[in-house]
Amino acid sequence: MNKPIFAFAVVLVLGGIWLAYSAFSSKDTGQTEVISKTHVLKRQNFSLPDLQGDIQNFSQWNDKVVVLNFWATWCPPCRREIPDFAAVYQQYRDQGLVIVGVGTDDRRKVAGFVKQFKVPYPILVGENTAMKISYQYGNHTGALPYTIIIDKKGIIRYRAGGLMTRSKLLSIIKPLL
Repeated sequence: MNKPIFAFAVVLVLGGIWLAYSAFSSKDTGQTEVISKTHVLKRQNFSLPDLQGDIQNFSQWNDKVVVLNFWATWCPPCRREIPDFAAVYQQYRDQGLVIVGVGTDDRRKVAGFVKQFKVPYPILVGENTAMKISYQYGNHTGALPYTIIIDKKGIIRYRAGGLMTRSKLLSIIKPLL
């Protein structure tokens, strides 16, 4: 094999490995944004089906602190954060917290995942529509997971692409409850 072609092939392979690692690592994607009080972004309404196929309107959670989480069954950081979301939801739901998971896969895959991991909070299924909604909420790179935290007045207080740790989640939601 020609040495320049071989060197080019090695660079391509190493670049691909680096991109894959970057996409699936738990590091912040650079999209983290704590919304300041002078920069007001408001909740946007949308409707998506739940796991039973019934259309759910996002406005039903207007009076709650909402953690809106876009995720996929194949996404390693999504799979890591969902158990923490479930525990936080169980602990704080009676204090006005709701976590709404929006699966970007087809309903069958999302339903299987939710059943396997015993996800206790509301799940909506959006496939491509879900990604369009996440884009409207600032996810311009298509990152998954992508999390938005909205206060009881409908003001977005936080949005981020990448893994949401339990400690980070608690530090943001506790003052809002």
